[in-house]
Amino acid sequence: MNPFWILRHHASSSIRSLHFSHHLLAVGDDGGMVSFVDLHSLRPVFKWTAHKESILTVLVIAKNQVVTHGRDNELKLWRLPNIPPSLGASSSTATEATTPELVRTIGVNALNFSRCSYNPSSGKIAVPNALDAAYIDILDLITGIRTHEAIGRPDIRPSAGNRLPIVMSLHLFEQEVIAGYEDGNVKKWNLDGHLLWEAKCHSESVMSIAIHKQGNFGISVGADDRIAHFDCNSGKTKLAQMKKSGKASTAIAPDGKSFAVGGWDGSIHIYSTSGMTELGQLSYHRDTVECLAFAHAITLGQEDASSSDEDQDDDDAKPTELILAAGGRDGKISLWKYD
Repeated sequence: MNPFWILRHHASSSIRSLHFSHHLLAVGDDGGMVSFVDLHSLRPVFKWTAHKESILTVLVIAKNQVVTHGRDNELKLWRLPNIPPSLGASSSTATEATTPELVRTIGVNALNFSRCSYNPSSGKIAVPNALDAAYIDILDLITGIRTHEAIGRPDIRPSAGNRLPIVMSLHLFEQEVIAGYEDGNVKKWNLDGHLLWEAKCHSESVMSIAIHKQGNFGISVGADDRIAHFDCNSGKTKLAQMKKSGKASTAIAPDGKSFAVGGWDGSIHIYSTSGMTELGQLSYHRDTVECLAFAHAITLGQEDASSSDEDQDDDDAKPTELILAAGGRDGKISLWKYD
């Protein structure tokens, strides 16, 4: 099986973050560049330098708003300009005329690897603590105020070497937050800092956690050879062992029946959620698959079938077809039809 489209407009910059929303694929790379790809034409409609250093997170939080989180210790809220109908469907590439407007900048601690996590119901964002990345802060995106600080401080204990294990991955609920840590633990806290459960999911660092959209279960992968499936309410965990160690990313399909795992070796493996058994493998990237995201793609028209910036192998994606996007260290984004 081959990807039906390859996006190359980030050149050789490693792809660090992907997010689908409102028919747009948001992309962030390690050069601080952010782009938005129209999923009808599969061409960029915005592209700009959002940060001075690598992007950690890019999130579309509303039709005209995006949050970017960079390793320059800044979290930014941007307002997207309206997309002219002709721009998304034409062969024109993104221009400075469509650069988003910077609304707010919030200082954060980005001397770590964890992406921020946004909860749309509360309008809050979870980030590593401003002083110590072993703890978690909660920010109000509108005001920039830290509503909760240093979640986990009373309970986190130093690991081997007397250094506190830092937060590696976050998922914020309205009143709780789940975090994966450098020591292999996954923990759930309420926002008052009380530990609700913890599970030793990995023997090495957690690299990525994904929570199903209904919020009932999650998947974690790490530097070791394990996959962990955990119940978000009870913390009950099932572990499965993979053939190779070293996984960088994971994403759960919208129906919750399967999930994808991206490896350091460039492979993408698909697993069933119920049995944790492998269903297949997608091979294209030759280096680490840094991020994964699912989307329901709209129709790709015949008139959009050629481009000097993107490679197309198939042009008959259906309006409601599920697509898996994979961002690689090679700077490419592969798009796969997901059955």
